[in-house]
Amino acid sequence: MRILIVDDHPLALQGIDFILQSAGFDTQLAKDYNSAISGLQASFDCLLLDYHLGDVNGIDLLARSDINLPKDILIISGMSDPEDIIFALETSAAHAFISKQIDLSDLLVALSLLSDLDHDKIWVWNSRQQCFVEAYAAFPEHVLLTPKERQVFMFLRQGLLDKQIAEVLNRSIHTIRVQIRSIKRKRKVIRRSV
Repeated sequence: MRILIVDDHPLALQGIDFILQSAGFDTQLAKDYNSAISGLQASFDCLLLDYHLGDVNGIDLLARSDINLPKDILIISGMSDPEDIIFALETSAAHAFISKQIDLSDLLVALSLLSDLDHDKIWVWNSRQQCFVEAYAAFPEHVLLTPKERQVFMFLRQGLLDKQIAEVLNRSIHTIRVQIRSIKRKRKVIRRSV
């Protein structure tokens, strides 16, 4: 299996590469967004993509039309917020997520299971069960936002006001405020960007 590993942290990049090469995988490394673009001119079976590539969002890479995306795309990141993880998977060509806090031997198990996943669903690695689980089943239901709440939540995180969100989403301000109350109840706290 040919794998392109994209990560801007040299130690993470080298550690993942060492484990995968030791297991017999054919790897190529990309240390930033631009080297990932160059790397994806070639054909790969799998892309291991860090979510945060310095000042750039790794997910943005997946929207480009001038690259060859492999069938299997695994986001690897230190983020732990369920909404961020689900949002990243829902809005990109990636279909699976694995935490950087994973034991690297688990990464080998995850890669062996990746190609068998239903690509019409989104998946999160569960270290205790040693398998991928559907993203919505990976997190407690009472904390997950509905898709409409998630849209509002992401705009709130960008610093938009209630009225602005209502205009962008073509919803009434009353509906937006009801959704914000629900988000606050589920999230316990709401932070708007400054």
